Amino acid sequence: MENKVQIDPINEAFARATEISTYIGVAVMIVFGLLYLIGLPGFVDMHQAVTHWHLSVDEFWRQIKGAPLYGYSWFLSHLNKMDCLSMIGIAILSFVPVFGFLAAIPRSRSKAYTIFFLILIAGFVFAVIQPIVMPK
Repeated sequence: MENKVQIDPINEAFARATEISTYIGVAVMIVFGLLYLIGLPGFVDMHQAVTHWHLSVDEFWRQIKGAPLYGYSWFLSHLNKMDCLSMIGIAILSFVPVFGFLAAIPRSRSKAYTIFFLILIAGFVFAVIQPIVMPK
């Protein structure tokens, strides 16, 4: 006798969207990270990064680029560099819960769930873009 587990459509949609977006984010990080490792140009020279890795973030950027860097502007303005392109994968991963909530909304049978998901989405989006709109 086989036991079938019933999975709510909201949970199934959320899980599928998070799975797919996680794979995409990791793939982007791996592809551009490997291109950086094989020698395509990066924003930070790989050898400098390794020799300065022990430093605090502020000190690392001061010694590598001559000034501290804040927010996301440093990588958004250098998207032609492989190490910065790999950061897009991290950005995708930061939005994984949002993609899950967006996928779950159409399956929601309750206004309360829809409102709850929209509040969660707003919170996640604000947390991710806060360094862009409110730099230090």
